[in-house]
Amino acid sequence: MLDFQKFTWQDKDRYSQYFQASPVHHAEYSFFILWAWLHSYPLEIAYTENLCWFRSSGPMLGMFGPAGNWNAVTDWDKELSCFKSGDVIYEVPAQVKELLDGRPNLRFTNDRDQAEYVYSVKDLIALKGKAFAHKRNRVRAFLDGYEWDYEELTPELFCEVMDFQERWRVHREGTMTQEEAESLDAEDQAIRNALEKWNMFYFSGGLLRVDGKIIAYTIAQELDPQNIDIMFEKAFPEYAGSYQAINYMFLKNYGHKYEYVNREEDMGEPGLREAKESYNPIMMLEKYRMEIL
Repeated sequence: MLDFQKFTWQDKDRYSQYFQASPVHHAEYSFFILWAWLHSYPLEIAYTENLCWFRSSGPMLGMFGPAGNWNAVTDWDKELSCFKSGDVIYEVPAQVKELLDGRPNLRFTNDRDQAEYVYSVKDLIALKGKAFAHKRNRVRAFLDGYEWDYEELTPELFCEVMDFQERWRVHREGTMTQEEAESLDAEDQAIRNALEKWNMFYFSGGLLRVDGKIIAYTIAQELDPQNIDIMFEKAFPEYAGSYQAINYMFLKNYGHKYEYVNREEDMGEPGLREAKESYNPIMMLEKYRMEIL
């Protein structure tokens, strides 16, 4: 049986060891992403020798995982004996599916909405060729169209960032549904969590100013020495090219030390999917729904 216990800040060191041992570092399974949304998506965790499994009691009911070094598992029969017929495990990494393919008691379904988008940092800095023509033009429109300044995001600027976040929310409120408002409330708290715990993670960020006021910012975390994850990215869209410009300037000024940038999943939202696809991902980190038959 899996011994599920409440997932808390105290799991940080132990869980992070499992995460770093994973052959693939999904942004969704980083400790910060799991912890930062606990106020809205409470989780329980169960540790086995090499893996971690999750159970959610919030809006997304069910089991998730695994995170950890799945290549080190020598007895998958023992690992799966914890589950019974009818159980469903969500967001199973594609590499775990490959290890378990062919078992007659398992059925996998691709969960496209939860696939994570991964891009070449060099591509998003160079923006060369026809595939990036639109992004290149949008960045140029911003850089040539405004008197702007780019700054590294540091703790001295956190109050300004939260002021910007409040103004950005006000800008959105007239067009939001109740569900979207609740989702943004959860995100606001996650952003506060990031700023409060800034020095405890490999966080980085940048912001753009026009006429002295912040009009865009981004917050990222290092997943490993090759991968950086864009966790939060906000801009006032009335500044032409602002979203494209903050992405470009952050990667150019800081992200250039990484090979890949992860921009997380689109959650099935059509507008978000279109935006993420438009940056030309070089790979998708696929996840699957696994049903025990």
